[in-house]
Amino acid sequence: MQKIALFIALVFSGSLFAQNAEQTYQNPVIQGDFPDATIIRVGSDYYASGSTSDMAPNYPLYHSTDLVNWERIGDIFNTPPAWIKGDCWAPELYYNNGVYFAYYTARKKSDNISCIGVATTTDITKGFEDQGILIEWGSEAIDAYVFKDTDQKLYITWKAYGLDPNRPIEILASELSADGLSLIGQHFTLTHHDKNWIGSGDEGQCIVKHGEYYYMLYSIGGCCDTRCDYRVCVARSKSIRGQWEQKSAPILQGGNLWKCSGHGTLVQTPDGRDFYLYHAYHKYDFEFVGRQGLLDELRWDEDTKWPYFRYGDTPSLQAELPFKNTVQKRNPLFYDNFATDKMDKYWLWDMNLPQAKLSKNSKGLMFENTGDGICFRGINPQTGNYTMETAVHNTGENLKGLSVYGNSGNLFAWGIENSIVKLYQWQGGTKTELFNYPLNGIKVFLKVESINAKSFRFLWSTNNDTWQSFPTSNTIDGSFIPQWGKGVRAGLLIDRKGDGKGQFSYFSLSNR
Repeated sequence: MQKIALFIALVFSGSLFAQNAEQTYQNPVIQGDFPDATIIRVGSDYYASGSTSDMAPNYPLYHSTDLVNWERIGDIFNTPPAWIKGDCWAPELYYNNGVYFAYYTARKKSDNISCIGVATTTDITKGFEDQGILIEWGSEAIDAYVFKDTDQKLYITWKAYGLDPNRPIEILASELSADGLSLIGQHFTLTHHDKNWIGSGDEGQCIVKHGEYYYMLYSIGGCCDTRCDYRVCVARSKSIRGQWEQKSAPILQGGNLWKCSGHGTLVQTPDGRDFYLYHAYHKYDFEFVGRQGLLDELRWDEDTKWPYFRYGDTPSLQAELPFKNTVQKRNPLFYDNFATDKMDKYWLWDMNLPQAKLSKNSKGLMFENTGDGICFRGINPQTGNYTMETAVHNTGENLKGLSVYGNSGNLFAWGIENSIVKLYQWQGGTKTELFNYPLNGIKVFLKVESINAKSFRFLWSTNNDTWQSFPTSNTIDGSFIPQWGKGVRAGLLIDRKGDGKGQFSYFSLSNR
């Protein structure tokens, strides 16, 4: 009898666990490098974007109807505006009267100063048209956020003086014109340091009106490497131009698994619930994957009039689904045989290097480097444990193959060069050959295994069946590869020697 009762209890508890799992989602909701998240709702559709630093296309666009399953639909800019040099950070999406706006940060080619531009579209699936620079402010203007007040006036806020050693950082604001394309009147500050505002690198702000107060969520601390201590604070005011009262403690910070939480945007569901899409580093993968997109529900204490996160002041690992009858889906495998354009939207290239000339044929992808040095084209891994693979034709004297890529001076290149399999390491701009092995064969199969984010193993085969490995038993340390504020990319690399061409049959990346 006791055995029967135990069996029934186990079955019942198991069904409850399954039922609970079906009603929850797990963070992250957008995997891979996705810093400085922005989100908007238009009807029942949600759109999100984030930073791309020096990678292009600039500012990826995602679509969702349930806040946990996100589909990549393109980019704000398929081709970077002519005035942009790089540092493509913190896009802020906004929708008003049938027009989508993107207020974005980028560094100018002319003087190397970061400023805020604006772009528009009436069809977000077709990308944006650049409207040029909106805010230039001394040595830096970054992190735009747009807010419509109850009187229908538009305001834009931004971070200023971040590079000025002689004054504290401020979050400034200005009224926007009705078309959202120009500033009106005199700017004003939201962070009055002369009125007891306590600053700590304030940035990544968003503003919402709830009840009698305006609330500003903002991030403080170091954002962007293993030393980070990023966290989210909140302040409130009864006037957008008034003095802001700061809550003494952060309302969101790093936890056991997700670190350095911050720089997000609030969105409200049709039934009035508020969700915060933000970024955080995974404890183990950290900058080898980058800051990933997390979602948590924000609630309001009607007694104290302060907001709080439903699951506490650290990122939730598992949370109740925003919408019932939703199943969170994951796709750990990326595969492109180059037969169609379906996967093109995921590929990135380095704005500081020549853009490859690409053509698809019956054999796959012809990748041609028309500039000097190396040329890279890659994607964002979702975890620090993955295997990427390709097949490349053994022709020509130039190097062509796979790369684990931080930037053009910090990377691994694993490929075939003049009928020799070679592994090169670029560290701090210095190129070193780590391995070579001569072989015969028309086609060479190459793999790179990433193990616990920092360690790598390199494999090759002439028949896609029997594989040889370097190193044979250990791994190669790649801890030098990540660069400040940027996730590591994985993909294809080719150098300019000879005809600068490489024929690739396919590319796959399997996240574990």
